[in-house]
Amino acid sequence: MDTITTVLIGIVTLFFILLVLKNIFNLKKFCAICISITLVWVLLLISYFLNIFIDKTIIAILMGHTSLGIFYLWEKKTKEKFKVFRLPLLLTFIFAIYFILESFSLSSLIFIIALWLIFLLIYLFRTNKKFKTFSTKLIECCKKW
Repeated sequence: MDTITTVLIGIVTLFFILLVLKNIFNLKKFCAICISITLVWVLLLISYFLNIFIDKTIIAILMGHTSLGIFYLWEKKTKEKFKVFRLPLLLTFIFAIYFILESFSLSSLIFIIALWLIFLLIYLFRTNKKFKTFSTKLIECCKKW
């Protein structure tokens, strides 16, 4: 059996186990899909660092799913005024995944910090007449159509 099939079977197996546990313990704020995917990539990442598993591509894909899930959860729970930080948050997740799987990049870290500072300035001046339109467009860029 190839690697991707094994990983997919692992995710499905964990999903059903967690779904049963969720119902037994009445855990409402618990996503069986999200936890299944996260557990699989964490186990694969540990296996990768122990030289047991070698496929970084599937780990990266699964980590990306988790980071996007966290992003969507943050987006759902955060106040509208903080949604101006969507882009820096998402890029920070990408940077973190790259750092874990490949290497540290000082230039990327500097870029991420600069991006956060720029968006922080936009946030701080969001009520200023000159910046209000721009700030509003940043917040509304991802509105559901």
